[in-house]
Amino acid sequence: MIQIPRVFMFVAWILIGPFNVRYGSPVLALSVLAVSVLGLAAFVKRSSTAQSILLISVLGIMLYESVGLIAGWLHVELFHSIIAETQGVRPLFASFFELNAVLAIAGVIAAFGFLISLEFRRSRLPLARLFPEMAFAKAPIQLINSVQRLSSTAGIQPPKVKVIDSGDPAAFITRSRNGYVLAVSVGLLESLNTDELDACLAHELAHLRNKDFTVRSFATVAKVALFTHPLSYLIEPAVYRAREMLADRTASNLVGGRSALISALSKLRETQDYITTPSNAIGEVCLFGSSSCSRFSRLFDKHPTLDARIRALQEM
Repeated sequence: MIQIPRVFMFVAWILIGPFNVRYGSPVLALSVLAVSVLGLAAFVKRSSTAQSILLISVLGIMLYESVGLIAGWLHVELFHSIIAETQGVRPLFASFFELNAVLAIAGVIAAFGFLISLEFRRSRLPLARLFPEMAFAKAPIQLINSVQRLSSTAGIQPPKVKVIDSGDPAAFITRSRNGYVLAVSVGLLESLNTDELDACLAHELAHLRNKDFTVRSFATVAKVALFTHPLSYLIEPAVYRAREMLADRTASNLVGGRSALISALSKLRETQDYITTPSNAIGEVCLFGSSSCSRFSRLFDKHPTLDARIRALQEM
């Protein structure tokens, strides 16, 4: 086995998990992973679907290896190769291995609890309890008809429609006790023309068509399970951003072109008056973009900037 400085083994293990011990060179494993991710990301730069598949796959590998670490620590022959190789490496840093295994167990338990809470408690709350700071009203028939028409085009079951009593332009879709609900603010209805509004509604409905609630929930659950690995805190928001870009592309197809959505986003960019998802909203998808200024902070934003979204639409 190649002798690697212990500090590099620690860094590699913290970032991506214990899979590197199987091959004897954590630095090489980390390098291969980094190059693969960067290379594939560059290759699929214009494909939001491929980007999200790639990112979810990386999270899946990390989860697989984390479970393998737990199995090795418990001496369970779940993944025989991990157990065998891990035993050969343990003397080098046994204490770190033990700590990492305990943290992996804690992460898996936390992720399971989070998933149970999300699926069996939060998604069954009424809309008023999900967003107590918002006032909801009955939607006008014209808005309901537009949502039903676009849902038919998308081939999905139309969600319920509510109006947010707010002058700020905003829209989001969420799960509540009565199923999926699409909420649109009064400010958005007053800010956009018919075609622009249809494009924005199509963006929200595209999240249902693209199964984004499932994809995003998996990314969040994986981040909770891998809470000790910094890489997961970058991958999860990147998945969210990729799905937003994909929703824009899907919406453009649903309304027959990109011009209406570009026009709507351009108007919203001029106002710079956004409503972001409330802090307690895990599964929601907001219409608007990130307002972060620095590139570093954008790495952790779950929504791409409006400029980035407009640019991507123009390059379609």
